[in-house]
Amino acid sequence: MKPGPRHDCAQDPPSAGARAVARRIRDKAGDYERYAFDEARSGALNIFFDLVQEFDAEEDFLHVCTLVPRELFGLDCALYLVTRDLDLRCARASGPGTLAPRRALADGVRVPDRPARGAGHLYFPIRANADHVQQLPFDPPGGVIGCLELFPAERLAEGDSLFWEKYANRIGFQMHNRIVQDANRRQLRFIRNLAKDIGHNVIVPNMYFKLFFNRLKRTIDQLGEVPGRHAAPSSESRREILALHQALHDQYDEISRHYEQTSLYLETLLRQSHFEKGRYVLERRPCHVPSQIIAPQLHQFLPRFRERGIAVAPCPELADDPAMTLSVDVGLIAQVFSNLFSNALKYTTPPPGDGSRAVACSARAVPGGLGRRGRRTGGRDAVEFRVFSTGEPLGEQDGARVFEAGYRVGDNLADGTGHGLFFVRQIVELHGGRTWHEAVPEGNVFHVLLPAGEPGDGA
Repeated sequence: MKPGPRHDCAQDPPSAGARAVARRIRDKAGDYERYAFDEARSGALNIFFDLVQEFDAEEDFLHVCTLVPRELFGLDCALYLVTRDLDLRCARASGPGTLAPRRALADGVRVPDRPARGAGHLYFPIRANADHVQQLPFDPPGGVIGCLELFPAERLAEGDSLFWEKYANRIGFQMHNRIVQDANRRQLRFIRNLAKDIGHNVIVPNMYFKLFFNRLKRTIDQLGEVPGRHAAPSSESRREILALHQALHDQYDEISRHYEQTSLYLETLLRQSHFEKGRYVLERRPCHVPSQIIAPQLHQFLPRFRERGIAVAPCPELADDPAMTLSVDVGLIAQVFSNLFSNALKYTTPPPGDGSRAVACSARAVPGGLGRRGRRTGGRDAVEFRVFSTGEPLGEQDGARVFEAGYRVGDNLADGTGHGLFFVRQIVELHGGRTWHEAVPEGNVFHVLLPAGEPGDGA
């Protein structure tokens, strides 16, 4: 009989990691021997582990945590979680009279760091994995991320406290992993969207540098040919040289402005804090939006609007109106209007019936324009910016969905990526504002409403 193949890896000496795991297995075996849990309690831990792996949804996980005590031991249970603001919120409860979405702990017990008793209820802290607490998206005091409440306390036998403390620990480790996984998923989604934003707002506009440099090269070449066409300097040659020099200067200014805008976009989109937080982080400063943001953005698009025969009515600067000075992230709001003008450049057509293609921008103060608690009026003062373009008015369904991620009007895949207006909505809402579309007889109006006065956090 031939010997079987040799599996050298199985005969290698155990690594340091393997020895550490083996040591922990022996330690745990000793721990459970000292715990001396009966069959019912050991079975409850096994059932808990099986079910939290079987049920993936967050709601089901919370049900498992609160129903194991009720179904197996006849104890009602409430599960409290520490929020990002370090408040305690009742996430799930098992018994009648405990189903309120938010519920204060009895007798003022707040985020206990050790088992506590009050008014016939027992409270056990739910702890994060102490070795990896820095992975959490917030910093829980003492590593406590929640609280397990059991009642009535008189049903608990002597020595049960140790078992429920261990049960709360098992909840904590599972909850910790779920919080980290959810934060990782959000961060990956953000990075994917950020990559789209870089392509849409930076890479494509940056292609115009090639056109600018080609124009500059042609002008320089023409300037070099002037002396050869004239035997001696004359007033005519000097005028030609001066004219070419002016053209060179104008084109240089155009390149410089484009460079400044592209640099602004790069610095804004690739801001380190975005990657650290896994979301856009605002860096606000006071800015006169019509003159300091909209006018430079519109200037970038003017030559392309002219090439397409689109008349432009610029946004009035309203220089004497203090209401137009808002606290915004300049780089991100600049890209909001860049996207709106880019959208207008692509889709502006003659109005229905008769007329010429046109784009117009306007602004106005709207007292109480940002409603509170879902209302659109009677709230915070705001400033409304409108970008109008002639063309076929969008239908009701398209107008309602045009700011959604990936949504494109019509079936032509060449008509945009469906990301530009979604980016607009994201950034405006992050500033505490809102966006919407309005169909008018001559075309379409895209509205941006931004809060006036001192900003909220929003970052």
